[in-house]
Amino acid sequence: MDQAHLLEAADRNVATVLRHFAVHADGAVLSESDAALLVAAAAPFPGAFHNAAIRLDPGSSADSVLEELRSFSVQHSRDIILWAASHRDADLAQAAAAAGLQFRSTARGMATSTSPDEPIVSGGVELDRVTDAVGVAQFAAVHEQVFRDSGRPAEAVAHFASPGALLAPTVEAFVARIGSRPVACAMAVVSGQEAGVYWVATRPDARRRGFGELVTRAAVRAAFEHGIRVVVLQSTEHGEPLYRQLGFGPFTEYARYLRSHVD
Repeated sequence: MDQAHLLEAADRNVATVLRHFAVHADGAVLSESDAALLVAAAAPFPGAFHNAAIRLDPGSSADSVLEELRSFSVQHSRDIILWAASHRDADLAQAAAAAGLQFRSTARGMATSTSPDEPIVSGGVELDRVTDAVGVAQFAAVHEQVFRDSGRPAEAVAHFASPGALLAPTVEAFVARIGSRPVACAMAVVSGQEAGVYWVATRPDARRRGFGELVTRAAVRAAFEHGIRVVVLQSTEHGEPLYRQLGFGPFTEYARYLRSHVD
């Protein structure tokens, strides 16, 4: 896949995923115009996939996107994370900074067009595809522990770990467990000829044992079984070595800005 098509695929997948979580989450609100897509989750947690906004049409003016964001944020009393991709949103990032939005973080866009080797399961570990309510609960349990340990509200996990989101035919989700205890999870969401990896997590007391790699490898392989051409993701600096090990390479950057709902 050439660079132009890769960037288009990555943009499409992010928008699809934001819609997907919002549509399946109780209490979430989704607003979409020609210019922007905006999500308000039931929980006021300012996460990039919970209360979030992205520009859909690169030709839309930065000012129009920021005005939609302002109105939506105030209307729903939510602090919103605005995405700004380096390959198309430089003007939006500049306008966001000029408008006083707080810079929060940068994520690296990474991609692979090659399915990784099959995951090797050993040492009493079980690898399960999420196919029912039990699997959904196990996936959620991993993230609830991670959220609590990092000081984030555990109730925010319901926005992306809902039965509708995890059991959809376009989703491949996996949980690694030791006995009955889930220790790691990951999911892939298919959109057209691409898929994206999301919500990779390992319980803090089970890290550095290869569980994150195990579930990510499984999710990526399952995504390629849908006949897609590329898998994308947005990586933190901490996660980048793992993804490089699985064949992912960088192709863009995503800056994220916080827009307070208080004018």
